[in-house]
Amino acid sequence: MLFVNNCSPELEISEEELYGPEPYDLNFVLPVPPVLSTNKLRLVPFIPRVHADAYFDAVRGHETMYQYMPHALEYPSGLLRYIEMRRRDETAVVFAAIDTTRPDPKHPEWEGSLAGLFGLSHTDKTSLVTEIGPAIVLPAFQRTHVASHAVGLLLEHLLDTAPSGLGFCKVKWAVSSSNLSSNKLAKRMGFKFEGLIRWTHVMRRVEGYQKVGKGGEGWRCRRWIAWKRQ
Repeated sequence: MLFVNNCSPELEISEEELYGPEPYDLNFVLPVPPVLSTNKLRLVPFIPRVHADAYFDAVRGHETMYQYMPHALEYPSGLLRYIEMRRRDETAVVFAAIDTTRPDPKHPEWEGSLAGLFGLSHTDKTSLVTEIGPAIVLPAFQRTHVASHAVGLLLEHLLDTAPSGLGFCKVKWAVSSSNLSSNKLAKRMGFKFEGLIRWTHVMRRVEGYQKVGKGGEGWRCRRWIAWKRQ
């Protein structure tokens, strides 16, 4: 029996492509609202040319904050490649979280300060299922309202029925079993614990930075589920 396998590896992202195309194409499988907001936070699409410099300024000296993440984000080029890889994946989208309680004099047009990155991944518009991730709160905004407001906005947008929401059936959140704060947040936001999944990711070794688990070691994941409101 004759057959072929023409799968080719994904092309490496060049330095010129790190900031994405211009105009920036979100390339997401679903319509993306220009803004989701509460009285303290706004979620807008993360655009590297607009938000990346402020992000790098905020994390400089705090690179160990990525210790629970299986991706190598400790260097600016690593983060930009990660964002561009997600942009090329039509099931994923990334938002910038803007804290409107803290003005940024460098960016008055933002109506606040960049406080983190939140996104969706593995979005299946047929089964109406998606997963929250990444969920990154910048150091200066940790233990504030940012995480709960950002996750709450995403859940409301996803689980509410039209016209206010997308009417999804299920939202997943997979976090490291060692990441106590993220597990507590999931429970506080109404997610239900579904189980422990071993070897979900391989932890990539990043020279000079500590990761939970040695390079090449499996990442144990606690999976949480938020169901459609009845």
